[in-house]
Amino acid sequence: MSMLLRNLLVLAVEFGAALLLREPGAPWIPVLLAVFVVGSGVLHGTDAEFVPRFLVALVAVGVAELGSRAWASPEALPTAGTGTAILLAVQLLILVRYSLRRPGRRPA
Repeated sequence: MSMLLRNLLVLAVEFGAALLLREPGAPWIPVLLAVFVVGSGVLHGTDAEFVPRFLVALVAVGVAELGSRAWASPEALPTAGTGTAILLAVQLLILVRYSLRRPGRRPA
């Protein structure tokens, strides 16, 4: 259940950021910074350390950026859409891996 909530939270933030960034002249620095902060905090309560949190945050920024490009321009849809799908799959794998682990328990 926590994995689903974490994924929905990050997806909602990425969707909102893509909506905001599709307009030319949008304030991209604060929007992408907010996405990074939410992405890095979404694994709170798990035993994820710096690297997985940083990866989720970077992937979230990439998804928001590529999603806004795909949304804003029909010509960019094939490449930006493919990149977004790949990044979403990576994000989902990281979130599933760390959300299903019990805190304090390391894999052998």
